[in-house]
Amino acid sequence: MELPIVNGTRQGYDIAHPGDGICLAYPKSATRRGRVGKGCSQTLDTGCQMGAVLKCGRIRRLTPRECFRLQGFPDTLYERAAAVNSESQLYKQAGNAVTATVAYAVAMALPESREVVDNCGFREDEK
Repeated sequence: MELPIVNGTRQGYDIAHPGDGICLAYPKSATRRGRVGKGCSQTLDTGCQMGAVLKCGRIRRLTPRECFRLQGFPDTLYERAAAVNSESQLYKQAGNAVTATVAYAVAMALPESREVVDNCGFREDEK
């Protein structure tokens, strides 16, 4: 099943397949590029306008729980947040989060961080 998605390329559209992520913001815009993520969902933002293509060709919006999971949070943390927040607030929280593994990778790319790790005697499996 192929699904054409309007975008700002020369062709005017990109083909989405089941499992691809689609940016649902401004669906009729002909100037936006990169609206289809091949086999992945793209950057989550506070509006959570990301969807996924199903095998039947329909587009399904990610749930707040899925957004929390994509950011690396456990379900227990999601459930605590869901008990006191609206669905739109949960999308905003997931969109404003910084994935811990990404933050760690950025920090480890800094020479100062590598020096601290080396001087403290940490091994990779202890982190």
